[in-house]
Amino acid sequence: MITIKHLKRAMTVMAAALLAVPATTMPTHARDAAAPLNYLVGEWTGEGWVDMGQGRMEFRQHERITSRLDGNIITIEGTGSDPANAGVTVFEAFAVLSASGKPGEFTMRSYTREGQAGTFPAVLETPNRLVWTITVPGRLIRYRSEVTGDRWIETGEASVDGGSKWMKFFEMTLDRMPAG
Repeated sequence: MITIKHLKRAMTVMAAALLAVPATTMPTHARDAAAPLNYLVGEWTGEGWVDMGQGRMEFRQHERITSRLDGNIITIEGTGSDPANAGVTVFEAFAVLSASGKPGEFTMRSYTREGQAGTFPAVLETPNRLVWTITVPGRLIRYRSEVTGDRWIETGEASVDGGSKWMKFFEMTLDRMPAG
């Protein structure tokens, strides 16, 4: 019978074995797997709005994007605040983007402070446009994030008919903050 103690010991041994392998023995394709998304890396700030059917709510947004684990993942930390009172957070999320193994395709794992979490497919449609979709009962949600120069525009749309017609419910425009 496997006990928690045995499982913890096995996990510790596996972690130690993985950490003991020098990075130079890793296959080169594993490094920089998320490099096509490096155009997002940096700090961004701007405004946006969301309308979930109860009227438009505006917000100020701050995004911090980092490349981690030798370029294998991109982390996204986003915080939205009330434009009238920057001390009031109205939205907070964290996401991890990782390569799926197919060129231009990624997996996004996202988490919100409200306890929502999910894993979604993301596709790099063009060198600076990432699209990810979320399927929920009775609805398909699509986000498009595109960067041109130092400007990031992201839109969110929903479809109740399987993707024939789309209705925009979200938009934000961010500018890259100077490094330093």
